[in-house]
Amino acid sequence: MYSIGEYSRIAQVSKRLLRYYDEIGLFQPIKVDSESGHRYYSASQLPALNRILALKELGLSLDQIRRFVKDDISLEEIQGMLLIKKAELEQQVLDELKRIRTIESRLKQIKDRAIHVRDVVVKQVPQQRLMGIRKVLSQAESADDLFWPVMNALPGENDSTYGAMTIVVHEDGISSDRTDVEFGRLLHKTNHAPLTIQDGITLAPRKLPAETMATFIPPTSYCAKFLGYNAIGEWVEANHYAFAGPARLVFLELPKQPGDTDFVMEIQFPICKRAVDLDLLSIN
Repeated sequence: MYSIGEYSRIAQVSKRLLRYYDEIGLFQPIKVDSESGHRYYSASQLPALNRILALKELGLSLDQIRRFVKDDISLEEIQGMLLIKKAELEQQVLDELKRIRTIESRLKQIKDRAIHVRDVVVKQVPQQRLMGIRKVLSQAESADDLFWPVMNALPGENDSTYGAMTIVVHEDGISSDRTDVEFGRLLHKTNHAPLTIQDGITLAPRKLPAETMATFIPPTSYCAKFLGYNAIGEWVEANHYAFAGPARLVFLELPKQPGDTDFVMEIQFPICKRAVDLDLLSIN
């Protein structure tokens, strides 16, 4: 027989674990000295302890392991427990793989961010005319409900009349229940009468003011669009500018159908030199 200290070294488990297993009746010593209370174990008990440790490594609970040890479980139940544990572990692996992909995507964004910020271009955009409609969309309304009717009603192949499809975002911030946007095409003609299209939508011409624009053309993906916003935001702050009006999204290549992400769009933010430079370190 071995003392608990000797047995813990032989079995490669802690004395604390052996005492705990004894207290819950899972694995008990072969003898306990009635006077000193010292526990003693036999080498013949090692297979039983190894079985407990192996089942624990599989992720089974101590209650389930106790039933295994006492043979108070059928083969069908054993198979069912292991299949459930297998499914749980597989789901954990899938969840971890998703986290890895998210981390990889974030690392790429961090790596690309400096490049994107350098790709921000400042340009002077002259006064333009837009043939379109402005509407405050509720949460239940989709931007596609205006985008596609407007785009289809103003054919882009007529280059002498219509230019790039453009969205003007009038919101000061992001509202959870409404979005103030304007959809239309840039207009080359000086005069153009209002035009009523499907569902009673009326398109009318208006002037877009000349602006100094911080512009960026993101790669063709939904996430890259937000990376483009971030790039402009970082550039504006780093170069001591301020935003000076509603943003414009100018489509250089249009999507072919709803849900299509394969398009090219230039993000334009009107900017002006900041009158009072912000010292971020001094803000409490």
